[in-house]
Amino acid sequence: MNGDKRRDVIFDIVVKSYIETAEPVGSQTISRRSGIGLSPASIRNIMADLEDQGLLHQPHTSAGRVPTDKGYRYWVDTLMQPEELEKSKKAWVQHELSSARTIEALAERVSKIISALTGNAAVIYVKNLKRVSFLSYLLDELIEAQRISEFLEEEPEIFVEGLFRVFEQPEFSDQRKMIRLLQAFDDKDHFVEILSEDMDADGIQVYIGSESGFDELGPVSLVVKDWYLGRTPIGGVAVVGPTRMRYPRVVSAVDFVARSASEAVSRF
Repeated sequence: MNGDKRRDVIFDIVVKSYIETAEPVGSQTISRRSGIGLSPASIRNIMADLEDQGLLHQPHTSAGRVPTDKGYRYWVDTLMQPEELEKSKKAWVQHELSSARTIEALAERVSKIISALTGNAAVIYVKNLKRVSFLSYLLDELIEAQRISEFLEEEPEIFVEGLFRVFEQPEFSDQRKMIRLLQAFDDKDHFVEILSEDMDADGIQVYIGSESGFDELGPVSLVVKDWYLGRTPIGGVAVVGPTRMRYPRVVSAVDFVARSASEAVSRF
């Protein structure tokens, strides 16, 4: 195993261990879990290199390491393995969405489903809520004429579910961090701006910590995917949680639920 491979194995263990425990990860833990035959001293040297590269941070001199925002970005982009939703969960999602008969009812169900699947807060953004039901009757004609955008209103609707789940995380035991995040949710403009900008991007978008551009959110990540009426994005499905969130699970859940919501809208 070459040096880069050893580094990635050790870094992968640090990230996964910290996601599971919320505790800084030391060389002894890595030595037990890695199976690469390195001594704790050698592992500490590699962890020091990872810290120099900005991927790890040592919160206290005698403590282990924790991932930085840059570290999470490297892990998500390079090392993360998908965690597919179980078939039973997929069937449950589709059953729950199948009985919704309005966009508002669908958005409410999506928010509850996402929060339950991921153990984090869900933010559902719906642009043009008042127009969407009307558009359903004109969908084929409007798609053909490429005129859907002419019917879109600017005022969005935001549905939030499971905020309490975020505050159960140890990162938010600090009251000041809790207050800052509550203010962001209360204002909602921050989320509208992020989700609106995301509608110009394809696929899943992951904003880690400071990448959101809003310091008020604190140590928070967002995982976002658009949902559609026909081929036109009408909003976003987002998970909001600590940067220590279980990204493989969250990414799979957001992707599947957003696609299922788009399919449900097409049946109205």
